[in-house]
Amino acid sequence: CWDHLVVMLFAQLNNQNSLRGIATKFNLQISKLYHLDTSRISRSSLSDANGNRPTAIFSETFYYLLTKVRSKLPKSDASQMVRLIHSTTIDFNLNPFKWAKFRSKKAGIKLHTLYDSSAAVPVFFSLTEAKTNDAKELGNLPMMPDTTYFVDRDYNNYSWFCLLDQDESKFFGRMKTNTCYTVVKTKPPVGSGVVADKIVRLSCAKGKKHCPIDSRRVTFIREEDQKELVFITNDLSRSAVEIAALYKQRWEIELFFKWIKQNLKIKRFISQNRNAVMIQVLIALISYLLLKLTQLTYLSKLRL
Repeated sequence: CWDHLVVMLFAQLNNQNSLRGIATKFNLQISKLYHLDTSRISRSSLSDANGNRPTAIFSETFYYLLTKVRSKLPKSDASQMVRLIHSTTIDFNLNPFKWAKFRSKKAGIKLHTLYDSSAAVPVFFSLTEAKTNDAKELGNLPMMPDTTYFVDRDYNNYSWFCLLDQDESKFFGRMKTNTCYTVVKTKPPVGSGVVADKIVRLSCAKGKKHCPIDSRRVTFIREEDQKELVFITNDLSRSAVEIAALYKQRWEIELFFKWIKQNLKIKRFISQNRNAVMIQVLIALISYLLLKLTQLTYLSKLRL
């Protein structure tokens, strides 16, 4: 497992696109490999390891490194924890990846991520086929009490909203246009860009059954492009302007996805096997944490 991890990290950080290229360039470093307690590899052995080794060992490595990263961050007030929830689809060519088909001419997998805004690291993730519904994956995400969660419209799940409210957590999301609701109270729209501010209750059958709580519905016009945004939250105390400003934090996870797609190897895959694809994505996330850990260690030494 150690040899496998080292060589895949080498491939990730050296921008290698093929098993043959990885083996050739890795073996050229033979005089340095003993420092990492590893040795030469063969292309066939690497192919077998990618195809057959359980992905769990790499998931465990990710969470081990995450603990290391968080230990170097300043302690924060638990009541100020902010978590961003979103997913990104990694597209493939359909022909060699038929196991991941989700459109007539495309294949892909989906990376569902729970992102710590203050630490700028993913704290939980799951890998599924791209056709997996985002809202259904919420049940696999760990929830913590007294935490603020930001989600997009794809994650509207009434049962989940209610569970967060019971845990004294706050949720901020986008309300779908076809959502049925009744107005409990209308508040004056105070603040630049605020069009409407209402206390509502979901009136559809699922809403009444699974989320019988008062929610806030805020309609806001974004200044830069005049786009209308409709937010839903269980935060009944903040101003409408504060709610719109807070929701901007959700774009941090979009920037994270953009960064890993531009800088890590999760768009071209060295193997077509499902297990190998999952391992390559996990190695990319491990690489991200290693870079983050290096950055935090270097900065702490500078402070000393």
